[in-house]
Amino acid sequence: MTTRIFAATLDDLPRVQAMARVIWPECFAGILPPERIGPMVEVIYALDTLRADITERGHRYWLAQVDGEDAGYVSAYQEGERLWLKKLYLRDICRGRGTGKALINTILAAFPDARELALYVNDGNAPAIAFYQSQGFEIEATVSVQMGPFPFTDHIMRKPL
Repeated sequence: MTTRIFAATLDDLPRVQAMARVIWPECFAGILPPERIGPMVEVIYALDTLRADITERGHRYWLAQVDGEDAGYVSAYQEGERLWLKKLYLRDICRGRGTGKALINTILAAFPDARELALYVNDGNAPAIAFYQSQGFEIEATVSVQMGPFPFTDHIMRKPL
């Protein structure tokens, strides 16, 4: 298995969107109602929203390829000393092979002055929570969040760097 991680450009955002359409139904099966997943992806991953992430909100994106195929993505931005891991998603077939860890290491290298890494994760996403805990994250708070028109509950997880 050969993994390649590279910085995404604005031209790569349709690839991020296409991966989200594949990954979200895999990732959120049994967590979110199936009829809600597609509409959420279309709102959260609208190309205008992704472009604004980069051009207006200071987010940076990276793509992961495994054996030459798009396998996942990560995005992050920094607020003060806190680095926010905004999105980290991998196709099912790539999980458990070190790609998630490699994506985390990529954002850490890109933001070397961060002193803390934090993220939001759906409180019902036990596999993701377990992965983040294995990487040294702890739950800081449980909060209500709104993604587009969709409300749900997330944990804020953090770890010092």
